[in-house]
Amino acid sequence: MKHSKKHRMEPGTRGPELKRRDFFKLLGGGIFIYFTTCDPSELLALPLAQRRERPTDYNAFLRIAEDGTVSCFTGKIEMGQGPITSLAQQIADELDVAYESVMMVMGDTGICPYDRGTYGSLTTREFSHSLRAAGAEAKAVLLELGAEYLELDKNDVKASKGVVSGISSPQKRVTYGELARGQRIERYMEEKPGVIDHTEFNYVGRPMLHSDARLKVTGEALFSGDMKLPGMVYARVLRPPSHAAELTSVDYSRAERMEGAEVVHDGDLLAVLHELPDMAAAGMRMVEAEYHLHEAEVDQDSVFDYLLKAPSESRVVDSAGNLEQGGRLADILIESEFHDGYVAHAPMESHTALAHFEDDRITVWASTQTPFPAQETIARELGLKR
Repeated sequence: MKHSKKHRMEPGTRGPELKRRDFFKLLGGGIFIYFTTCDPSELLALPLAQRRERPTDYNAFLRIAEDGTVSCFTGKIEMGQGPITSLAQQIADELDVAYESVMMVMGDTGICPYDRGTYGSLTTREFSHSLRAAGAEAKAVLLELGAEYLELDKNDVKASKGVVSGISSPQKRVTYGELARGQRIERYMEEKPGVIDHTEFNYVGRPMLHSDARLKVTGEALFSGDMKLPGMVYARVLRPPSHAAELTSVDYSRAERMEGAEVVHDGDLLAVLHELPDMAAAGMRMVEAEYHLHEAEVDQDSVFDYLLKAPSESRVVDSAGNLEQGGRLADILIESEFHDGYVAHAPMESHTALAHFEDDRITVWASTQTPFPAQETIARELGLKR
């Protein structure tokens, strides 16, 4: 690793050329703060052929092991709103298996179906339709396979609690696990079956404890900041005081002299590395940085007027009625103006991420609501294939 002999960076100069992917190779496994630079509008502007779409193959959403355990795959993540439980309820009802047999696999971009992210209350009202359709088709296919296995007419079999059995000969039975054997099922229904009616729900609509409640209450649940890999070091990254701030000079000579610390400097990227997180933080406090600020003159009292005057774009989704005509027809008009302060997400979990670089592949455990866009951003920044 190269370090600049001239520690003070003047405006317009750069430090040694250390590519960002080399920064992660240097870490081996390291904690870094993750942020996305991806503009969602860029994804929407892509040609249809280049977009990543949610698959329609039911195998992408579920896998049934020989012991009957159902792995349910989703690009959604659990952030306290409960999909780790509610989605398991839905797939259990559609497949007609015990809720306890469903294991949720969430947000893993290597094995889960593509999803834009967990936001806007889309998990239940949008994604669940795809999941339930996958469960319905999988059950229909399993009924066909079960009928063939039991040598019965396809209209003479039924499914219940993960078992296909004969209607006229109930002693004939075979489990989903014995039919699927943990493999991808290469059979599909030409006519896609509908999902079950709400009157047939066994689990959906029932009050249930979140399946991860005990782990979180006892502190056993692992977040990305709790994980540790052999040889891992921690990176504390220099952050500007605001989005518009421009780094003009930086002096990290004191941090470099700290025992066990290393400094990575590449343009506007500066990080202090140490095997202990508190020492990495101590090293960052030794860094002296100066910025040129391009700040808007706005405070908590003037922010409302500032936002109203700021350039903006509007998109009319729907329009009906006539406000002026309604005002003339109304007997009473009530006008009120409400001001509310800035509100931001405040999760208990610190937004850290664990990155492990091996050969030309990087695995990242990140605190993010959007695993797939995060994957795309990281791949783009490091020059990797996603």
